Formats: sequence, structure tokens, C-alpha cells
Amino acid sequence: MPSRPRCRTYQDLLGTTLAAALKAGTVSAGPREHVLVESAFSGHPLLSLPLSAPADARNAVERARTAHGVWRGVRASDRARWLAWLRKGLAGRHGALGSVLTHAAGLGSVDAATELRQADRVLRHFAAAGRHGFGSWQPQGRAGPGGPPHRTGERPAVLASQVDDARPLASLLEGALPALLRGGAVVTEVDVRSAMVALAVTSAARRAGLPAGAWQLVVQGFSDHATARAVRAVLTEHADDSAPQCCGPGPARSTRARPRLPGLLVVRHDGQARAAARAAVRACFSRAGRGCAATPLIAVHAAQSADFLDCFVREAARFTPGSTLLQRRQPALLLDWADSAVASGAQPLLLGGRPGDRPDGSAPAVPRPVILLDGSRWHERPHELPLGPLAVVTRFTWWAQALELAQHTGSHLSVFTRTHASRLAPQFAGLPATRIRLNQPPVAGLLPRGALPGAEGHDDGARDAGGFR
Repeated sequence: MPSRPRCRTYQDLLGTTLAAALKAGTVSAGPREHVLVESAFSGHPLLSLPLSAPADARNAVERARTAHGVWRGVRASDRARWLAWLRKGLAGRHGALGSVLTHAAGLGSVDAATELRQADRVLRHFAAAGRHGFGSWQPQGRAGPGGPPHRTGERPAVLASQVDDARPLASLLEGALPALLRGGAVVTEVDVRSAMVALAVTSAARRAGLPAGAWQLVVQGFSDHATARAVRAVLTEHADDSAPQCCGPGPARSTRARPRLPGLLVVRHDGQARAAARAAVRACFSRAGRGCAATPLIAVHAAQSADFLDCFVREAARFTPGSTLLQRRQPALLLDWADSAVASGAQPLLLGGRPGDRPDGSAPAVPRPVILLDGSRWHERPHELPLGPLAVVTRFTWWAQALELAQHTGSHLSVFTRTHASRLAPQFAGLPATRIRLNQPPVAGLLPRGALPGAEGHDDGARDAGGFR
């Protein structure tokens, strides 16, 4: 099990943050339902958070418009200086922020450390973009029916952003910083666990000099799906634009086990099976197999299957799960689904015992990885794969079979092959995947400045007109 920092490490960071956030209007909520957020690992209470109603979301947009009038008058050099102070403030609370990622967002120690590094990379990227003429993000040129119209290319006053609960810190910064550096205001939709991380960051942003109301949060619960959808609709209507995301917004607090189509990893006949197996462990199991880059589906050429499976199962058996699934019933649902798949003809290659909750049953368990060799044709229904650290391996004989499977999966596709990208580009053109990586595991996050849509990361470092790297 991962090392778990003691709860006291985040008290200094969050002890008075919520009260200050409510006073400053950072959290938009009326006198309505509160939810007690407990540690994902220890079950100890963290904070009682107020949930936002649709009227709160509209009020947040109106306050953001007022704050925009102040923030846009600040010189660009001073906004860049604000970002430097924000980065310094977050760095000074590195340990406590890591503890918030663990207890609130359910990330184990390894995943939390990775998230902190990725967040600092985002901060450095936007700081550099601000110094050299910010041009790595462009608004979509959409105005909501309730918001003032703006011309395509004009900087919108108020943006709505969202957070990926598997990478709550990095995605939070990706969604808000571009608009804030341009002088805009942001309203961020968060769930009750991502809200803990967002509170810490927005509090640091205020201390660094951001005006009150320029960055606000609307907090969604896990159970009231109708209210969550209504809040999303209000933000879409009244904000001027939506911040870009890696894979676009998922359903508003969906009841489905997997809100997006899963990613796919393919090992071609000329791919390196051992390298693909090591990458598959990270793609399938890190961060409890959740998030938009989760890749529970693997297609391996029959000629490579023996070497791949031998290495994959061996590497997965050594993998130490650290992050939790945030829905209490998900670990048990994962094992129930695996049992039904085995009964339908799938071959279990790695199937640990059922994870146990804490003795009082009040916290979700850390699920162990599950690997199935698919003999029951689950790969033909990827939308039915459950959320969790899961790998469903299917064999193929012809490349056309792998391409057909990729027609039914999500935005992330990793292909392990020695074939040059220029030969594969025409075949990838009709796929729904927008984030295609060669000989590398999938990575969530916005594309770097200047990157082209299509495939990223080719092992020989070549780049051609098709956008492959």
C-alpha cells in the first residue's frame, strides 16, 4: 500500500480557506445543502462544502463580469508577475497540497507526486507563453444566448471551465490560466473532491493578487444529477465561452460507470512487445484507471501475444495500486463485472481477491488490477467496460481488425509499431481518436503550443506533414 500522509498536513492549507473563500465569493453557493467530504483513505472528515444551485452559477457569472472589468485593466506584465507569485505560493505549500491530492482526490503517493510535477509543468508553460506573447490557446468564438456576443478571435470576458477528477490540479490550471493571463475571468465547475484542490489553488491565487470574483468555483455533488446538469446548462448559457479540455467535457456528474469511451492500446506485428507491456501497465492501472486517458482495452497482434502477455502479467503483478475509485461501490462493481466476463468466456490472467473497505465500511477500497484475455467479445462493446484498473486484451490477425476496433473507442490511442508515421497517417484519418501516440503510453492534457492534431511521439523523433511526432 502507498504511504499515506497524516491528515494534519493539510490543516494549515485548508483550515480557514473555506470561510475565506465564501467571504470572498470564491465558492458560489446559497443557503442550501452541504456535504461532508471525508478522506478517501482514512475516512476522517475534511470539510463541509456547500453545493451550488443553478442560481448560484448565474450569480457567479455576473460577479465574474464585474471582476473582469478590474482584472482586464491590469497590465499584461503585472498579470505575468501574478502567475509567478502564484507558482511560488503553490511551491511553498507543496507538501500540504500533495496531502490534499491524496486525501481529497484519492490519488496515491506516486500519482499525487506525478500530478504535482505535471501541474508545475503547466505553470512553467503558461509563464513562458506569457513572457513570449501568449498564443497557445484560442477561444472557440462562441457566445452563450444569455451572454454578450463577441467576435471570433475577441477575448471573451467570462469562461467556464471543468476539472478532470483523475488530474484535478493540472486540469484546473489548464482550464483557468490562459483566460486569467489574458485578463478574463473564470468560473470552474468542480465536484466535491476536486473542490478541495481548487480551494487551495484559488486561495493562493487571491493571495498572489487576483481580484475577488475573477476565479470562482461552483461545487457539484455526486448524487443530485439533475441539479448538476442544470448548473452545467446555466454555465454554458451565460458564460461567453468554454475553456478547452483534453477530451472535452464528460456528462455532468453522470451515473454511468465510465463517462467517456475508453482509450485503446494496439501492438502491431512489428511493435516491441515488452515496451508495449510496460506502457500498458501505466495506461491501464495508474490513477485507478480513471480519467480521460484511461486505457483498459488492448489489441495485440497474434504473433506478438505470447511475449506481450507474459511480460504484461509479470509487470502488472509487481504494480502497487495506490489511488482509489471515488465512488464507493465501484471496486465491488469492477469485480462483479469481471466475474460475469469470466462466466461468458473471458480468461482471467490477473484477478485479485475482492478489495475490502476499512473495518467501518466508510471509505472506498483501493482496487487491485484486473487482466482478462477476452474470449467473450467484450471488446466489441467498449462503452460497457467498467471504471477501474482494468485491462481487457484481445488478439487480432489483420490490421484492419484493429482499425475497426479503434472506430468504437475514445480520444486516446497508442500504437506500438516500427512502421513510420507517414505510412499510418492516412489510415488514422477517419478514426475518432484525436490524441494518437506512437510507441508511448497515452498522456492526458492540452497539446503543447504549436502541436498539430493527430499522432504525437514517434520513437525516431521524426515529424511529418500529418502531425505525427
